[in-house]
Amino acid sequence: MKAQYHALSGGVAASMLIPVLGPYSAVFFASSVLIDADHYLDYLYRNGFKDFSIKRMFTFHEKLFPKTSETNFLGLSVGHTAEWLLLVYGTYVITNWTWLGAAFWGMLFHLMVDLVYLYQGRRLTSRALSIIEYIIRWNRMKHAGLNPDLPYVSTLRTMSGFPEGKIGKTEQDDQ
Repeated sequence: MKAQYHALSGGVAASMLIPVLGPYSAVFFASSVLIDADHYLDYLYRNGFKDFSIKRMFTFHEKLFPKTSETNFLGLSVGHTAEWLLLVYGTYVITNWTWLGAAFWGMLFHLMVDLVYLYQGRRLTSRALSIIEYIIRWNRMKHAGLNPDLPYVSTLRTMSGFPEGKIGKTEQDDQ
């Protein structure tokens, strides 16, 4: 889902939470949008930390999205995983910091909006919701003869303005 839609839906939800959260509704809003910073980390990892352009990160994910319905696609957004959310929630429970609770609920709200969007587009299983799930599914795909790296590598190779050099590795490169 595009950032402006998350900003809009997060803004509406945060506004409705002002009576409950007061000024912490701003934290709810910020976390409901900034959780997507993990998409930037994904872009950096996928391009081998060769390109730090935020603009090209948006282009990358825009071009990658149509491939999320392919059988060899598997996405992982670390900030959207059960492990990350449990870490944030556990820290909130231990510290009882109201701002961290608001941040947790903002992230959870964001994830729910993402899941509804993916469900409506029949792409619900395109993203792993756990690091453990990702590892298991990635290995199953490899054993089935699929290359889960391919959608990312092919997307990077088609992007104009991307720094020259070998981007990723595919099974075709080995042959």
